[in-house]
Amino acid sequence: MLQAPADTPMQSQSQQPQHVNFSKFASKDAPTVQVPMKVVNRPLPSELDESKVQRFMADIQKGDDFTPIEVLRCIAPDGQNYYFAFGGCHRYEAHKRLQSETIPGRIINVPPSAIRMYLGAGCPF
Repeated sequence: MLQAPADTPMQSQSQQPQHVNFSKFASKDAPTVQVPMKVVNRPLPSELDESKVQRFMADIQKGDDFTPIEVLRCIAPDGQNYYFAFGGCHRYEAHKRLQSETIPGRIINVPPSAIRMYLGAGCPF
């Protein structure tokens, strides 16, 4: 699992368009930031629709805006920061294939117990 140092820069997007808030964790005023792809852990396998990934890739290349992915940030008991994304698999895969350095996301701070609930025995802490 990748870890990000506590001082990993997350760049805020200025004048970001309003997106529908689908999250039960994030508030609608949570800022959208550019999350480095290298710090995002996706511990669960994705079931992808290839045509959807291809369409998203084309739309990203055209400059279209997507709803930001939700990235759960957890500070593990040893003090390390972990960033997990459980949703947004098609958006993430499109950015990955395009070799994007960052992906628009909303950082949601959660306790370690929330990550353990998702990952069970596969939790890295």
